[in-house]
Amino acid sequence: MSQFDSKEPLIPARALEKQGVAAIGNLAGGVFLFIMGALGTRLPIVGIIMGVVSAVVGLGAFLSKDPADKKPGAVLIGGGALVIFARVGAAFIRPVAGTLLSIGAFGLIAMGIINGVKFLKGLKSRG
Repeated sequence: MSQFDSKEPLIPARALEKQGVAAIGNLAGGVFLFIMGALGTRLPIVGIIMGVVSAVVGLGAFLSKDPADKKPGAVLIGGGALVIFARVGAAFIRPVAGTLLSIGAFGLIAMGIINGVKFLKGLKSRG
């Protein structure tokens, strides 16, 4: 059977490209949040710097025209704020910030895996 006999429609190359880039970006963001959480709670100055960088990068993604960038951007903004709160916040906020940071990292990794599976399925349907 040729690819034209298939009942599944082909995913446009541009949409497939966006899924692949989103998958890699989400996975990298999740790993970055884990690293930021680990370093940020142990090294105060490094944590604050990484929190500010994360918030700025997240703001850039959040302000993007692509709607797929808004969710990861919001998570990175929140992650940066949580790392800052984990270092300079009140004593009762620190454990909550660390927990929420881990949840955000898991969420980004899960989004990356989902987008990666969609990307691979779309790639398989094209070839």
